[in-house]
Amino acid sequence: MTTAKERMLEVLSGRRLIPPPVVFHSWGGYKIQLAGWSPKFQHYLGGEELAYIEMTFYQRFRPDWLHLGSAGWRGYWNRPRKCNGDNAFIASSDGSKWIEILDDYSLSDYADVHSIEKTPVPSLESMTEIDEYFSAITLTEDQILESGRFEHVAILAKEIGGEVLIAVNDGAPGSWIHGWRFEDMVIACVEKPDLVEYFIYKDCERFLTDVRAAKRAGADAYIFSEGFAGSLDNISPEMHERLEGNTKRWFYSQVRKIGMIPIGYWLGDVRPNMPIINGLDIAGLMIEESKKTFQLDPVEIRKILREDICLFGNIDSALLLWGTPAQIQEIVKEHLKVARYGTFVLANGSPLIPGTPTKNLDAYMRAAGR
Repeated sequence: MTTAKERMLEVLSGRRLIPPPVVFHSWGGYKIQLAGWSPKFQHYLGGEELAYIEMTFYQRFRPDWLHLGSAGWRGYWNRPRKCNGDNAFIASSDGSKWIEILDDYSLSDYADVHSIEKTPVPSLESMTEIDEYFSAITLTEDQILESGRFEHVAILAKEIGGEVLIAVNDGAPGSWIHGWRFEDMVIACVEKPDLVEYFIYKDCERFLTDVRAAKRAGADAYIFSEGFAGSLDNISPEMHERLEGNTKRWFYSQVRKIGMIPIGYWLGDVRPNMPIINGLDIAGLMIEESKKTFQLDPVEIRKILREDICLFGNIDSALLLWGTPAQIQEIVKEHLKVARYGTFVLANGSPLIPGTPTKNLDAYMRAAGR
């Protein structure tokens, strides 16, 4: 009998399995809530506690991968935490006050913590200034590992890395300019395309260090969120090719050379951008569920996706939250048919939503034959 890891490695090598592997798009707050904490603590956990939370989810549902985010800064891990209704709080570094975690999971006060909020805002005035920015923010592999960002990955890899594929989903290199407003980023694509292109390249170059650190921790695959300024739909396919086509082709080939399995989570309507996606050295393509502005039929996507790239399904996570077990079983059975057309993994299209009933996830797994 094959292991979960062996099944995933099969399809990520371009070989079709029927029935296909079964996973959840599950990084984020749902697993934290399942373990009894507010999902607002998502960015403030790490190490053994976060590994325990991930293990609890895995043992409860037995998906074919561990879909992991990264840990919060190590300085948060052991601080007292409390909830008051829907409000969540973490203690300040000296324990003298409670700091509220806001609805977007950020802190109401960053005065006494190490935080990305203190990262300098880049300027796109010259390549020299871009080089200086990345020189200031780039960490070494050892610094990344010492920060604790992937400590839970190392714990899980040691305990169950032989039986289940470990995939880290953290980061969108080249997709966002820190501290910039959305409209300013889009304007820069038109007014300063050469500098935006260079910024994307340098950000991807920097992120390869993160990939190497995750590999050292024991991860098998790395998932990269793609779509400039948060979605493919924000700029045209022609502009995507102009600004990042060469960089992304180079980047994914470098991830392969590191020995990591590269998976792209392309946000928005992937269909107009399939020429770019099909030209990348990726093992898997994750897509969102259908939205108001586009419908993504996984059979259609599978037919136009390069044969050796594994497609992940896009069952609506809102259906898993609000639907009945019978509705969920019906859609799962429909999605399982996609495997007839090529390599496929049954999955939902975006992170599990806190509050999703466990009975609905059980129905999902049962319909998939688990």
